[in-house]
Amino acid sequence: MVQLETFHISRFDHKKVCILMKVVKKQLLMNAMMSILQVFVISITLFILYRFLLDTIGVRQLGVWSLVLAATAVTQIANFGLSAGVVKFVAKYMALNNHSNVSEVIQTAAISTGAAVGCVLIFAYPIAIWLLKLIVPYESIADALAVLPFAMFSFWLLVIVGVFQSGLDGCHRIDVRSMLLMGSSISYLLFCFILAPRHGLMGVAYARVIQNASVCIISWLLLRKYLPTMPLFPCRWNKTLFKEMIGYGVNFQIISMTSMLGDPITKIFLTKFGGLAMVGYYEMASKMVNQLRALIVSANQVVVPTVSSLQEIVPEKVKSLYLKSYQTIFCVSLTSYAALMILIPLISKIWIGWYEPFFVFASVVLAAGTFLTTLAGPAYFTNLGSGDLKWNVIAHLLAVTSNVLMGLLLGVFIGGAGVVISMGIALAINSFIINTSYYMKHGIPLRELMAGKSLIISITVALIVAIFIKSILWGEKDIAFIAVLSMACFFVIVCIPLWMHPGRKGLTVLFSENIFKKS
Repeated sequence: MVQLETFHISRFDHKKVCILMKVVKKQLLMNAMMSILQVFVISITLFILYRFLLDTIGVRQLGVWSLVLAATAVTQIANFGLSAGVVKFVAKYMALNNHSNVSEVIQTAAISTGAAVGCVLIFAYPIAIWLLKLIVPYESIADALAVLPFAMFSFWLLVIVGVFQSGLDGCHRIDVRSMLLMGSSISYLLFCFILAPRHGLMGVAYARVIQNASVCIISWLLLRKYLPTMPLFPCRWNKTLFKEMIGYGVNFQIISMTSMLGDPITKIFLTKFGGLAMVGYYEMASKMVNQLRALIVSANQVVVPTVSSLQEIVPEKVKSLYLKSYQTIFCVSLTSYAALMILIPLISKIWIGWYEPFFVFASVVLAAGTFLTTLAGPAYFTNLGSGDLKWNVIAHLLAVTSNVLMGLLLGVFIGGAGVVISMGIALAINSFIINTSYYMKHGIPLRELMAGKSLIISITVALIVAIFIKSILWGEKDIAFIAVLSMACFFVIVCIPLWMHPGRKGLTVLFSENIFKKS
C-alpha cells in the first residue's frame, strides 16, 4: 500500500494535491472494505456465540458475565486516552516522515497505559468485590466473584492491545488490524466451544484471557514487521511525546469514560429495577445493534488517521472529505436501521428461540438512538483526526448525566423499560450536540446534509406499512412470513429513492473507480 508519507514535501502544487487525494481515496476504500468485512465476520461469530452461551450457561450467567465486564471496564479511566492519541500522532509523524517518533509514540503509550491501568486494577479489585456484592443477587455472587480476576486480567491485556492496534491504524494498516480482529473473534468462539461446556462461566473467562493474550503478542509482532525501528519489547519512554499525547488524550479520555459509563450504569439500573435476565437480553440487544453500527461506522472510522495526515499537509480538503462521508453514512444507516427494526422479531425467534418482548423493545429503542449517533460519526471522527475535541467532550458529558438522572427516575416509575428508554434519549442528545456544533463551526448549510428527502419519506412510509402488516397478521401467520412480507414491501417502497440518493451515487462511483476500472 502506498503511504501518505511518500508525498511529504514543503509545498504542494495542484497536481500533487490531486495525486495525494487519489491515494487517500484508495486507502480509504481498501481500509473501509476490510473494516466492513471485519464487522461482518465478528457479527456472525457473536450471533453463534451468544446462541451457544444461552444454551450452555443460560441467560442469568450471561448477565453476570456482562455485568462483571462492565464493572471492570470502569478502570479504563487510567488509560489517559493514550490509545486514541496513538492513532493521531503515529499518522502525524508518518506524514512528517519521522519514524523515530512513530516508534517512541507507540512504546511510550504502551508502557504508560500498561503501568497505570495495572495499578488501578489492583486497587480497584476490593472495590469491585464490594460493588458486585451490592448489586448482584445472592445466588449469583459466587459466580461473579470467581470470574472477576480473569475479567480484570483480560481487560488489562485488552488495553495494551488497543495501543498496538492503534499503532497499526496510524500506519494506515487498518486492513491488517481488521484481519487480526477477525481471527481473534473466531478463535474466541472456538475456545468457548471447547471450554464453556466443561467449565461453564469460568470457561468463558478462560477463553477471553487466552484470546486477548494471543492478540497482544501478534499485534506487537505485526508492528515490528511494519516499523523496523521497533525493539523486541517496548522499552523506550519519551517524556516530550508523553506530554504531547496527554493533552489530546485527556480530552479523549473524558469521552471514553463517559461512553463507557453508559453501559455499566444501564446494566446496574437494569439489575436493580428488572433483574439479571433483563441484563442478559439487553446485552444481546446492545451487541446486535452495535454490530450494525460498527459495520457502518468502521468504514467511516478509517478517516481518523487520514484527517490527521491531511491536517498537516492539505487542511482545506478536510471539509470536502466530511461532506462526502456524511452523505454516504446517512444513506446507508437510514436504510440499514429501518430494515433491522423490521427484522427484530424474527431475530428474536432465531437467536433466543422465541419472541422475547423485552429483547425486541430494547433492540428497537437502541436502534433508534444508535442511528442518530451513527449520523454524528463523520463529525465525531473528523474532530478526532483534527484534534478539536471540545464539543465531543461536552456531548458525552451531557449524555451520561442525562442517562444517570433519567435512568434512575424512569427505572423507579417504569422499571427496566424506563432504563432502556433513558439510554436511547442519552444517545440522541449526544448526536444532536456533536452534529449541530460541527455544522455551526464550519458553516455547513442543512440543505447539503438533507439531500435526498425522498429517501426519508419513503422509509417512513415503509415502516408504517410494516407495522400495519404486523398488526393485521400477528398471531395468524408465522413470524418468518410476516418478516419476509414486510421486508419485501420495504424494499419495493425504498429502492428507487435509495438508488437516487447522492450518498449511494458517491459510494458506487468510489467503488467503480477503484475496483472495476484499470489504472
